[in-house]
Amino acid sequence: MSKQLDKKLQSLPKPKIKEDRKDSMHQAIMEQKEKERDGWMKKLKAAALITASAIAVALFSFILFTGSEGDSPRSAVPEEKNYENYVSYLRDINVHDQIDEDRAFIGNNGALGKYHGQVLPGKYYANGMELKTSEDPMGINMHYKVTDETSALAYEKDAFDSNNLPMTLTFNATTYFAFFQNGDYVTFHINYLGDMQIYTITRQQIEELYGRDVREFQSDKELWNKKVINETLSDEQKMNDFMGSITDQR
Repeated sequence: MSKQLDKKLQSLPKPKIKEDRKDSMHQAIMEQKEKERDGWMKKLKAAALITASAIAVALFSFILFTGSEGDSPRSAVPEEKNYENYVSYLRDINVHDQIDEDRAFIGNNGALGKYHGQVLPGKYYANGMELKTSEDPMGINMHYKVTDETSALAYEKDAFDSNNLPMTLTFNATTYFAFFQNGDYVTFHINYLGDMQIYTITRQQIEELYGRDVREFQSDKELWNKKVINETLSDEQKMNDFMGSITDQR
């Protein structure tokens, strides 16, 4: 029975689709494919836009923190903020009660060496010292060698950076003249990555800067903070002017 039914079905005429119907169906198929292609292209463009934005942000961040090619690295912190931060670093250095008063004289290697190599900014680069005590004027030659290989971190590493140099020299010279009873000058010999820089600061220059005998700071921490930290080192213009009076003597 099923075989006879199959033969009858096979003998029936096959339905024919009119040409205009074929065209309509073909057009519908093509439009559907075009929509699918447009959707795929939009997704591809969106992905490309997201990728490009991410690359742009990464490149901007790299330039912001490292500088353009050949430039020194730049910090995201404004320059004036860096200045304030370095002053805060100096404020935290304990210069009082480091040595006994009876040892606080130029000529005492141990006392001077402690400040030079253990206390004052630049201590990580300390490279020896010379005392000039055989004749007047008496003074100190402090030597530093700045290299890329150092265990110093943060502001300790940048003590002799050009932005911090005026404050470092002023702070160190003030300390020597405040805590040592004698001595007329201190000369800083700084080998900065192979470039030798020499600066001499006299006791007279330091006392003119503060308008007083700086040995008064030795027993008065509040006076030290007020006059040295707040009124002098925190005044960027005063520091720049003072630096101009002790220009590099090489």
